Amino acid sequence: MAFPLTNGIISLPTETVSDIFRFAVAGVTPGFWRPIPALSTAPSLQTELERVANAPLLVLSQVCSQWHEIAINNPTFWSDVEINGVLGHTPGVLEKAIGLLSARLKRSRDAPISVSLTCEDDGKPPHTRIFHLLAQHSHRWETAWVACSLEGLDTSVLNGRLPRLKDFQLKLPFATKLETVNFFGITPRLVNLSISAPLLRSESLAVILRRRQLRSFGCVVMFRPEFQEVISMLPRLPVTTNEFDLTMDLNHRVFQPHWSLPLHLPSITASISTLTLSSAFEFHPHQLSEVLDQVLASLTLPKLLQMRVKCGVYPKCVWEWPHTQFLALCERSGLGRCLKTLGIAEVRTAEGDLLEILSVLEALEHLAVGDDPRDLGEGESLLLTNSFLRAMTWVPARDGLAPRLSYFDCTSRLRFTHGLVVDFVESRLGRSADALFHLRFHSLLQSDAHLDSVVHTKLCDLAAHNKHFMYI
Repeated sequence: MAFPLTNGIISLPTETVSDIFRFAVAGVTPGFWRPIPALSTAPSLQTELERVANAPLLVLSQVCSQWHEIAINNPTFWSDVEINGVLGHTPGVLEKAIGLLSARLKRSRDAPISVSLTCEDDGKPPHTRIFHLLAQHSHRWETAWVACSLEGLDTSVLNGRLPRLKDFQLKLPFATKLETVNFFGITPRLVNLSISAPLLRSESLAVILRRRQLRSFGCVVMFRPEFQEVISMLPRLPVTTNEFDLTMDLNHRVFQPHWSLPLHLPSITASISTLTLSSAFEFHPHQLSEVLDQVLASLTLPKLLQMRVKCGVYPKCVWEWPHTQFLALCERSGLGRCLKTLGIAEVRTAEGDLLEILSVLEALEHLAVGDDPRDLGEGESLLLTNSFLRAMTWVPARDGLAPRLSYFDCTSRLRFTHGLVVDFVESRLGRSADALFHLRFHSLLQSDAHLDSVVHTKLCDLAAHNKHFMYI
């Protein structure tokens, strides 16, 4: 039965077969392990060896000579290098890993490569031999993601040898010596940078800021004094830096009581256009909300176009929405006239608060919201209700909320009259002949509920016959 399928694929253009291979391999390869204990389990040695070998692609390469040619001789299939520190635990595994990595780098030829390094214990570096093998190809690094220690490694081998590096994420342990990471300042094409807060004081960052080339900057914050450092540096970012990402790595297991005290952050005006606030690990919602409250209270962002709040352990935990401080930020920054995107699907907020926000944000085009993922039972407070959908439905006789809204992303328990969704969509499309509207509607991960089949079919038909409407 496999031969007709094989013959059919053989008749396809090489580019099409390559795309099929890419999707097939991605579909069976386990996600690269990120050190978030609440969500992840440590990887097995076999899994990580197969990842370096690109085992699924090797299986496809054995089907026939044409597939072998496509799989082995396409450098882009081999250009993503993901290494977990577990590969250096024993001499035998290390030798296998070195052999497989050497073969992978050889097959990637001269293509730009993406390098990811992590370890179950953030305090441990990758094995020296693995690091230096990758460093020999550093002139081809285009993106790099490092979430482990670099202590004990000769990182000076990277000095001046990262001519292609554009995107760099560097999450290092708190006690990292700054001289260990002085190499990343010698990166002439670097435009996207994310670092741990201790690296704010590195000479490499000072060099990057003087060159005024960054488009996006992110920082991971763990300790109290780091917030002042991060917020204070916002005005020093180059004028080219449009995006700022603040990740709060406040693990509730080590969360100190003094975090509930005021941070005394400076009042800062910054010209960034995109603000992303993220959390990692499990956290105490109330304490993190207080921190977020103080961060928003310190900022004035008159050019802000996009704001997103992300929770790294959603739906296990959710943010508490700092409603009062957000409204104050809107008022002093004039966000009603400029904010176009608001992503708060992983935030717990009340229906009334959300409606008040939407009454202020007249320029809003993209909105992502969601119900609380916790099943609160009878009397639970839902965000997406009949009254909310009616309030969002455009009626010519009255001023509607978010008049420019063109994209609505909704995560819901679906405990409302489903037909109101159709009324909501049709009202938005009916505002003008060329009105665009995209709807992404899905139930919460824990919920077995689905949108009513009749309503779902009607939305699908509407999307099929209206080029201005997309239903996902």
